[in-house]
Formats: sequence, C-alpha cells, structure tokens
Amino acid sequence: MKALEVTPLKDKKLNVLIIEKEYNEPFWIIEPSSSNQRVIHSLYRPSIGFHKFLENIITKVNPDFATGELGLRSQKEFHEDNILAQIFQKNNTSFFPVDINANAKTYLETCLAKTRELRDQVLKALDNLSKQKAENSIEKEYLVAYGQSLQRELEEQEHEISFPIRESWIVMEILDQARELNTKKEEITCLHISSPEHVQGIRQLLETLDVKVEVVKLSKKIISAHSETPHSNEIENLLQSMQIQVKPIIGKVSEDAPYLLFYLDTDQKASPFDICMAYDTGYNAVIPYENVTPEDAKRIIQDAVFSRGPKTVKHTCFFIGGKDVEKVEEVLEAVKDSMFPPFKTSIIIDPGGAYTTAAAAVAKIEDSLSSHKLGELKDKTCAVLGTGAVAQIAAVLLAKIGCNVIIASLNPKRVDGKEHAEDVARLLAKDHGVKVHGVFAPTSTEKIDILKKADVVLCAGTRGVRIIEKELLKEVKRMKVLVDINAIPPFGVEGIELKDDMREIETGIFGIGALTVGDLKHKLEKEILWKARSNGKEIYNYSIALQLARKLVQKELSAAKLALTLSYPPPKKGSK
Repeated sequence: MKALEVTPLKDKKLNVLIIEKEYNEPFWIIEPSSSNQRVIHSLYRPSIGFHKFLENIITKVNPDFATGELGLRSQKEFHEDNILAQIFQKNNTSFFPVDINANAKTYLETCLAKTRELRDQVLKALDNLSKQKAENSIEKEYLVAYGQSLQRELEEQEHEISFPIRESWIVMEILDQARELNTKKEEITCLHISSPEHVQGIRQLLETLDVKVEVVKLSKKIISAHSETPHSNEIENLLQSMQIQVKPIIGKVSEDAPYLLFYLDTDQKASPFDICMAYDTGYNAVIPYENVTPEDAKRIIQDAVFSRGPKTVKHTCFFIGGKDVEKVEEVLEAVKDSMFPPFKTSIIIDPGGAYTTAAAAVAKIEDSLSSHKLGELKDKTCAVLGTGAVAQIAAVLLAKIGCNVIIASLNPKRVDGKEHAEDVARLLAKDHGVKVHGVFAPTSTEKIDILKKADVVLCAGTRGVRIIEKELLKEVKRMKVLVDINAIPPFGVEGIELKDDMREIETGIFGIGALTVGDLKHKLEKEILWKARSNGKEIYNYSIALQLARKLVQKELSAAKLALTLSYPPPKKGSK
C-alpha cells in the first residue's frame, strides 16, 4: 500500500494556483445512511460561468499540469464524464486526479466501521429499552453516556480523515505529479481545482513545503429582468433575459492578513519569554528589536503601520519590554506619539514581566482574602519586600486599591538603603500619584517590625535569596497572607512551597507560592496578547492587567476539583 509521506521538492520550484470551485466535491469514507445526503447531484458540477472562467485562466497562466479531487468518482468518471477534464484536454494540459489512495481509504473505512458498529449496538440497546418503557433506568443513562462518547469519537475520526488526512494525500499527490513531470524547467506551475472547504488547509500545507501558492475564486452574479420567481412555463423567458457576470477574486483579502507583533525591548537581548508567549497565542510572526530607544521606536512604528495600511494595521501589535521601567515608559510615550488615526493599534507594556506579575499577585491576594472570609484588601496594611520593578508596580496597585503600603529595601550591603527606599517612595508618588512608605529593612529585627504591622506581605526580592526565615514567622500574630514570587531555590520565604494556594504554614498565616502566582501571570499575559490581537487600539498597562487578572481569577476552574468518576452500580442482592 502506498504510504502517506509528504516531502518537499528538491530539484524543482513549484508554484500552485488553487482555483476554488463553486461546490464541495462529495466525499465520505462510509456512505451516510440517509438518502438525503445524496440529493441535488445535478448541482455538483461546474457551471457554464466556471467553464469560461477556467478556460480564460488556462490561457493566461499556461500551466504545466493540473489536478483536481477524485472524490467518490472512478478514474473513468473523472477523465470521461468530467467537463473540467475536457477543458484541460482541449488546452493540451495534463489533468490528474488527486485524493486518498484506494487501499488507504479501505483501511480507514475499516477503522471507522468498527466504531460505527459499536455505536449502532448501543443505539439498538437503547431502542429496546424504550420499547420496554424503561425510561428512567440506570442502564439507559449509562448507555446514553457511552453512546455519546462513541458518537463523538466517530465524528472526530471522520473529520480527521476528511480534512487533515485527505488534504495531506492531495498535497502529496500534487508534489508527486510535479516530480514525475518530464521537463527541464526549474520552475513549474500547477492549477489545482479545490473544494472551498479544503482551500485553506491545502494552501497552508503547501506553503510549509516551500511551495508558492496563489488562490483564485469565482465571484458570480446572476442578472435578470425578472424581479419575481417565474412560473415553470416562464423559465425559458427567464433564461433568455439572464446574464452571468463572472469576476475573479485573487490573493488574500485584508481579513487574511497575518497577525504581526513587533517586540521592542530596551535590553541588550530581547526576552525569549514574551516572544514564545506571543507565538503560543497565535501571532503569525514576532519581530524582535533590541536596545530600543525612543528615537528607534518612532521609526519602527511609522514604518510598520504605514506598510500595513489603515485596514490591516489592526492585525499589528506592539509589545514594549525590558527590565528598566523608566526606559520602557519613555519608549511607550514615543510609540503613542507616533500613532494617529487611522494608523492606531494595540500597545502592550510589560517591563521584564513586572506589570503582569504584579497584577497577578495582587488579584490573587484580593481573591484569596475574599474566598477565605478574611476581609477586603483595601482595608489592609500591605508590605512589599523588595524595590525592583515587580515590587514597585505591586506597591502602586495596592496603593491605588486603598491599602496602607510599606515598600522595603532589603540589601544589607546597600550603604544608602534608607535614602534609596525613600527615593523609591517619592518616585512612585511622582510617576504614579500614590502614597507609599519607604523603609530600609536589612536585618531580622527590622523585618519582624514590618511583619508585625502587615496584614499582607508580598516577597518580591532578588531571585534565589531567602528573605524570611521560618523563625521570624513565630513572632508574628497579625499577618494573614504571605506571598512569595521567587521560584528559584532558596525560595524567598522558608516554608512556602511553589504550588501553595492559601496553605496555612503557621497559625493564622496562609502562604501563596510562586507557581500559583506564576500560573495566573502566564494566563494573564496570554489573555492580554489575545485581546491586543482582537481589539485594535487599547494600551495594555498595569491597570488593564489588574482588571483582566481579576476576571481570570473569578472564572478559574480547577480540573482536579471538578473531576469525578461514575461506576455502573453492581446488581442488588437477590436480583437475577
């Protein structure tokens, strides 16, 4: 049996012009049980408009060969009872059927038949129970569940065969015909006549094999002097007054334009984290720029939006990253200044992941307090241990909610620690309009003093550095929630595990681990990337990030908690 193996051409360059026909060529592995599936066969043929349209294309393109789906036809029917074959023959163009190999089709039919036979047995058993009027029996409920599972499996198998598998066979046979073509030409052209439902899949698969693809479809308009539906005896008059206008639609329309994300990183090397996230969210391409300055940003933005045009610019997004928050904010201003209607599109700002991490941490704290009936976050005193980007933005978000916020510098080697902490507080007031209290806490005594004052503590210090030893927590009575965002050992808080989600690590002290926050941060960034791709003109900053994080937390479902297992009950004692 011929094996399905799709490999690119080595010694020839192939161009494929896919011509979308007016109907989907009938195809199935197992014939549908209903005879209604096979009605209107007289319409499963190219119209006169398509004939003339195809003849015109053949004359203009002069293809080396052509292909079309075999479908349910025999080879004889494809070549002899096929107007398209006659058109290609008239124009001296070889026309080949391409589809799933007959032996492969038989094998696939056998696989489907087994599932369908089992499904039909379940249906028969259900019918027997209905005849017995056993409407509420437990047997019926389990049979329905089993039957639904089999039906779903059958539908998935049929879809897999009818689309990915069938399209792979079609592409393989197009390439095989190109290989066998007796020509010395380095570049050859194929016309492929395709059902509308397979155009996209075949095009994408061909493009992955380094084949240049163009798609043409027919726009057909019927014009008649008759404004009402004619009676049967007036059909001839209708036809005499009818005109068929045929117009080609060539290439991709604007809705098919690829989604592009331009990643502007102020650091020396662009972060692969955000680039991978963008690809995973569905962007067709991510274009990174490094060491970006405000001047660089203006040029990049204008070249990008002007090249895409007013209609396609909505498929363009700009992501600004880098560990230096101040530099990132400067680039943001340059990006905003470079856009104007109709050349405006989405902008994401997330310096070093600080905005999404901080938003995820705050949303998680807020929800955890509420779900454990520990009061509202806005009424709490919150301590942020660390003065990096995540710590600063977390402090800003907490202060904007209404919390009393302490931000602490922890490095014992810092000579100007007190001044640094106070400078950070002043900077947050100046840039974000919030009031926080900056303190220097390099020692255990000073850390205990903060812990005793706080209801919530967020540890956002240097990775791999222990901030709070377990001994310190024994002296704390007031604190309710302790969050650690450090996922690199040693963790920031002794006693907190990575996946902790409000686990009581000391009496009255509940811990949230780095992976619990990180999982929400990951979902949040994907949500922002997806929305930026869809909405068009939003600026996704830390405020928007917090709003989206709150929504994600509220609709978060745990698969483990929702899972259940139902077992068919054993027969009762004494029953036959």
